[in-house]
Amino acid sequence: MQQVSELFKEAMGRLAAGVTLVTTEIEGRPWGLTVSACCSVSMEPPLLLVSLLTKNASTEAIKKQRRFGVSLLASDQTAAAKAGAKAGAPKFFEEFVESDPIGKTYVVKDALAHVHCQVENVVEAGDHTIFIGLVEHVTAGDLKQPLLYFHRQFGSFTNELEQKEIVV
Repeated sequence: MQQVSELFKEAMGRLAAGVTLVTTEIEGRPWGLTVSACCSVSMEPPLLLVSLLTKNASTEAIKKQRRFGVSLLASDQTAAAKAGAKAGAPKFFEEFVESDPIGKTYVVKDALAHVHCQVENVVEAGDHTIFIGLVEHVTAGDLKQPLLYFHRQFGSFTNELEQKEIVV
């Protein structure tokens, strides 16, 4: 089983994903956690899924507060992504966020978009906790290059990819 787990981890590292920062509040301060396990679940009603390691501070805070924010990062936000990805380190995020007075979460400054969610459902799955959030508020930022994660590295589209036409 160990070999399967290692190969699965390697395979999932090859699945390119957009980079998001899940925001919450810990000790009265903004906290951010970088995740790539984030996706839409439903449009009616609007539901968003994030998957977090069960044994971390963000998971406990979200369970207690019953809300979280998700900021979709742009290619120029690698510093915020790396700060939210430091294993075992506190992830207080005053430097990168501002308060979202409507959604009562924290928004990463200059993010592509921010989604405020109220926890709708919590599912324990292996060593992770899946939060399904009911989307209550969305803020759209400027449309620019997204920050991507692939094979344990941050990156973005190249200009060549941007200019290709999609043929259906």
